[in-house]
Amino acid sequence: MPGTVGLHICFDKRGREIEVLDVTPVAQGKYRIEETPIFNPCITLGDIIRVEEKQGIAYYVETVQKSRYVRYAWLLSKEAAASQEIHEFKRRITEHKGRWEQIFGGLLVIHLSKHSGVDVEAEMALILKRFEI
Repeated sequence: MPGTVGLHICFDKRGREIEVLDVTPVAQGKYRIEETPIFNPCITLGDIIRVEEKQGIAYYVETVQKSRYVRYAWLLSKEAAASQEIHEFKRRITEHKGRWEQIFGGLLVIHLSKHSGVDVEAEMALILKRFEI
């Protein structure tokens, strides 16, 4: 199996919502999602999905296995998104074997094992309070 690839995935049976996502092939027609999809909030980084491919488009069929991560997300102000506090918070997430994404500049998505020992919500509450969000 090849490493991570970009896959055109459609979450809409009519073919109107196609998104290119980084995925890792795990078996024929099955892929592990390597980033947060915008068009399907029920699927998250680390999920393994099954797709049916037609004319170069992978149509989502089902989630075969849910991710080991818990997902958290916040919409940040421009000031907060660029802050040292958020930079340090993302560093701590990485140190605890978690992953983070900053989508469109202000949407911070954290993926972390529920057994990580980091109280993500409490730490973010302090940051949000500091920036009056």
